[in-house]
Amino acid sequence: MGVIDILGEQEETLGTAEDLREEIVVEVMQPELSGSLVKIEFETSVGLCKGFYYVSEVGHEEINLEPDSVDILKMLFPTCNGVFVHQNNRDWVEISVAEPIQGIPEYKIYNRIVSPGAI
Repeated sequence: MGVIDILGEQEETLGTAEDLREEIVVEVMQPELSGSLVKIEFETSVGLCKGFYYVSEVGHEEINLEPDSVDILKMLFPTCNGVFVHQNNRDWVEISVAEPIQGIPEYKIYNRIVSPGAI
């Protein structure tokens, strides 16, 4: 029975199994408690949008966008009148538009930072 060299030539570019093990970082998601300040980013086809919201008991919070992000969404959806955290899946945002379209535009949250805060 022969021995198979799994790493082979890749060891120079990837490092050893021990090196790879050290590079793995587990990201622990902070819980969203009522009153927490949450900063988010989501990416559209035109650019990255940034904003924040305060967690409420009701859910479906409105996101306060940075001015540049409002401009990006207005380019994509001229009748955009707000952005909200998706009520059923908090990893997504919903774009509210004044005109009737098929479905609701949604984007996956790219980055989320939860800070304790008070309303």
